[in-house]
Amino acid sequence: MRSSKPSRPRRPSTSDEVTPWPQHWRGQWIWSPEPDTARPRPDAPVAHDVYLRVVIAVTEHPVSLPARATCDSRYVLYVNGVELGRGPVRGEPQFLGWDEHDLAPHLRVGPNVVVAHCRHYGTPNPWWVPAPLIGSLGRGSFCFETAPAAPVEILSGGHWRALPTEWLPSTWARLHGLPPEIVDGRLSPPGLHDAAVNGSEWPATVGLRSRLGTVLDRPPAAPYTSPLPRLIPQLRSTPVGPVRVVVDQQPVRADTGDDPLSAFEAIERASDGDRRLSVLDLGRVCLGHVRLRARAPAGAIIDVAGGEDLRGDGLPELEPRNWAGRYIAGSTTDVVVTFFDPVGLRYLAVHHPEGTQVDVDLDERTFPRPEGAAFTCDDERFERVWQVGARTLDLCSTDAFLDCPGREQRAWVGDSYVHALVTYVSNPDWRLARHHLALAGRSRRPDGLLAMAIACDLSLGGITIPDYSLHWIRALARYWEHSGDEELVRDHLAVADGIVERYERQRGASGLLEDFPGWVFIDWAQVERDAVTGAHDALYAATLADYATLPGASNVRALIARTANAFEALWDDERDVYVDALGPRGRSRRVSQQTNAAALLAGLVPDARVPGVIERITDPARLVITETPADPSGLRSQWLAPDPFDVEHDVVAAQPFYCRFLHEALFRHGRRDLVVASLLRWHAQVARGNTTFEEYWDAPLGRSSRCHGWSASPTYDLVAYVVGVRPVTPGYASVFVDPYLGPLRWAAARVPTPRGWVSVRVDGTDISVEAPEGMAVTTRPPAPSP
Repeated sequence: MRSSKPSRPRRPSTSDEVTPWPQHWRGQWIWSPEPDTARPRPDAPVAHDVYLRVVIAVTEHPVSLPARATCDSRYVLYVNGVELGRGPVRGEPQFLGWDEHDLAPHLRVGPNVVVAHCRHYGTPNPWWVPAPLIGSLGRGSFCFETAPAAPVEILSGGHWRALPTEWLPSTWARLHGLPPEIVDGRLSPPGLHDAAVNGSEWPATVGLRSRLGTVLDRPPAAPYTSPLPRLIPQLRSTPVGPVRVVVDQQPVRADTGDDPLSAFEAIERASDGDRRLSVLDLGRVCLGHVRLRARAPAGAIIDVAGGEDLRGDGLPELEPRNWAGRYIAGSTTDVVVTFFDPVGLRYLAVHHPEGTQVDVDLDERTFPRPEGAAFTCDDERFERVWQVGARTLDLCSTDAFLDCPGREQRAWVGDSYVHALVTYVSNPDWRLARHHLALAGRSRRPDGLLAMAIACDLSLGGITIPDYSLHWIRALARYWEHSGDEELVRDHLAVADGIVERYERQRGASGLLEDFPGWVFIDWAQVERDAVTGAHDALYAATLADYATLPGASNVRALIARTANAFEALWDDERDVYVDALGPRGRSRRVSQQTNAAALLAGLVPDARVPGVIERITDPARLVITETPADPSGLRSQWLAPDPFDVEHDVVAAQPFYCRFLHEALFRHGRRDLVVASLLRWHAQVARGNTTFEEYWDAPLGRSSRCHGWSASPTYDLVAYVVGVRPVTPGYASVFVDPYLGPLRWAAARVPTPRGWVSVRVDGTDISVEAPEGMAVTTRPPAPSP
């Protein structure tokens, strides 16, 4: 064992220097000057876009020119036609985000042009929630300024110009995703990014104002009362082109009408068709902005659509997202069109008039993952599982941890427990894990629970998933273990306290949680749910144990003991296993991996019972994968009895999400052999070629997400349970290495920590460790198989 160069403890992230900005802005809120009749109204909100533009003179090239920008809802910032960045990150309107940009690298001496392409979504969607209307704010707004001491002053105000965009407004909406993007190139303003075009003929912007305050025309002003700086980097941009042409310039007929989605669904293959269809395979699931390069006569309609699956007829399956876009060619002969909102997909179909030249690719955008983290071993299957898990996380990491890149891109609170764990072993930059914890904490409802999904349409409803608040506390505990960041933990302790207080109010006379309001989710499986849902109580006990490890936490030993004592009501003496539920008709008969795994994880199972419980719930002859929402019953399946299912013999199997907790439970009780065997189940999805892990073990075309972050658990398990690298004290002041090779001859990992990289190689019984100076390292010989 040897040490690498010295490394002192630091906050667990790579953090760029940030300009010290004042709280109060100097730039003013601005927007386009539509008449009141054209402004989106609360009773008829309209998604609409605007270009906001200013020309500035630079007499001497600055070394740096810090600027900040914010927008409700989203913007893309350009300087002299070069994209600088996008923003802001999702969040509650009161905490509207702002972003810092350095304009200097793209400036030149003489005139320069700054353009912001701004979009207001109008209606709530999976990554945006509207602000209350106060004064003229809440219906689209933008603010921009350079730093107070900057060599060039640029402030948003009435001297900026507002230009109509090529993007057509829309009132169309659906549960997942957004309306088709329709871009009419005939409306493109000439000279938009040309600094030589003064643009004085374009209308001036209008200033916007709040009400009832001392400063109303700039941030902070209601409803944007506490603007927050962006604490995560801009997303990494990677061009992704097709690797295979599935269909090449096939003649088709299509009624283009007004909607590219309907046009795609009505495509008819015909030898005499006047349009040409191509289907392209990007080779793997990706997340980004679809980009068209077209040479077409004015008025030509080019439609593109995409999805994660390929149908038997060679066309992409558009469900469940139903993404489509359209470009209507303008007067420009050659044009590049990048659609505004990102989409997750693998297959793209494009159809256009005969004689039109069109190329399609994707500008992939994901949270940066610097190189360095690795897992290798003598079995390629496990290596591929680690890599695919890391890739899955990449596609579910943007301005928050996403459930999936394709179907919806919502930031579900419970899913992110898995995302964070995988981050800690695959990415040295932990800023997104920290940001997501804080983002979720700000979603706190008046009853003390968190929203089930953050800053989106579903966060506005009166219902939440209570168990997701428990996963958030457990994620806070894992962050504390890995980072040692006491400041963030103490900042959020009150949120954790509120969750515990809310749960205690639901504890009934049985000593267990009774009739908990809301959607008790557990897993996408037919776990029985009733007045008492055993998996929920066991997860609560596990959460209390994690809560107790947080600095400043209250003493909750009595609460854990009360749940442990009451949980005995679910024990079935005849079958030596815990049943799922208690209700008005007494104790249920259904048994699941979910309930028993949670009980094992929480330490609710007496030692003498542990071997029997584990044997029963891991016996392949008993496990039944029950219905999910991908099956005909849809979401309703969660409350139906599984069929076929022998209630006296069978066990409801965990889907990929709940295997996270099954694996933790098995590890706690020394059964890493079962964890390693379980990990190979993911290899079947590796073989499908999407390079991502899916929402369920299996699902029909169009009925599932083919990339789901909550399924990436094996990437963490291979490092923490196989190579055996885990922090002993918060922040990796000391590290413990106790490998379990199982069927492997050797395995190695390189793991990020706040103090630097830890590299471990296990070869038979030999262990070599390279760790930062000052980090205490304890090793234990590889554990034998049970």
